[in-house]
Amino acid sequence: MLSIPIKHQRKKISRRRQVAFTTLAFIISALSLIAPVKAAEFGIGVYMLGYQSSMAGYLPEPGFYLRNDFYAYQGNARILPFSGRVEVGLRSRTVMDLVAGTYVTPLKIFGANYALGLIWSSVTNTFLKGTLTFDTRFPRLNQFLNKRFGGSEEGSYTGVSDLLITPINLGWHLGRFHIMTFFNLYAPVGSYNAERRLNTGLGRWALEPNVAVTWLHPKYGQEVSISMGWTFNVQNPATRYTTGQEFHMEYFVGQHLPLGFTLGLAGYIYNQMTADTGSGATLGAFHGQTIALGPCLAFNGKMAGHPIGLNARYYNELKVKNRFDGQAAYLTFTLGL
Repeated sequence: MLSIPIKHQRKKISRRRQVAFTTLAFIISALSLIAPVKAAEFGIGVYMLGYQSSMAGYLPEPGFYLRNDFYAYQGNARILPFSGRVEVGLRSRTVMDLVAGTYVTPLKIFGANYALGLIWSSVTNTFLKGTLTFDTRFPRLNQFLNKRFGGSEEGSYTGVSDLLITPINLGWHLGRFHIMTFFNLYAPVGSYNAERRLNTGLGRWALEPNVAVTWLHPKYGQEVSISMGWTFNVQNPATRYTTGQEFHMEYFVGQHLPLGFTLGLAGYIYNQMTADTGSGATLGAFHGQTIALGPCLAFNGKMAGHPIGLNARYYNELKVKNRFDGQAAYLTFTLGL
């Protein structure tokens, strides 16, 4: 998401437009509740779900843009594959600071502006707790197993995360529609050790084509944005675990208000399209799902003649299976130079 000021006239929205707008939001939300998915190694993908929201398909005018995201997540998982092992009773708290730089060039390709960029999580703080409790039909056996193998373990680890490179990013402006197609490459430069439970990297390469579309009414300020990506994962050589191909979709439905503010509903859907493979995939076809919804408030304006943007959003994961289940929050700042 690259935010820029949006001009629109203050007009009274007709009842028909309000009904159509509300219906579209309901349809998108309803579709998100029926998407079947599978899980991935560590219960997470290389893509940060929820990163895109308002104006996802809008590529701004040529120039250099900086973006900083403060991200916080907390969640729980009953069972997950971790570095060749199966972990039970996991609790995760993650805080990240993602720094992104994008250069929109004056170069035109097929009528679209060409841009390139990268994202690097400069600081990652993670707290993880695992609890294992045995509950069989035999009380004495439970007592022995819990004393010998049960209990909990806590820890924290801080470091840099994996690097995301976007060598190709094309943006079109077609009236009310704004479209971006881009290609992401994930390089496993983050701290990773298969012997550790806690890591700041995932230990695998990945390739990801994406497309994002924003529909914005220039007169009434209504917006619908959708961003979709398909992730191809390379095998993690340390665990011989190959995460299946993953589909993710993020959406935003909202209204642009006077003074540069935007208010709406944001959400994401995650769907792993193929099964995990490799000798490290001990849980086999580990089915699961991740769906989230939440409010989003944005502001776009100028500071010292430079476009700036602020975006705060909160996601509550509503329907989760065999992945971390929790809540996520983003606070995003963008600056155009």
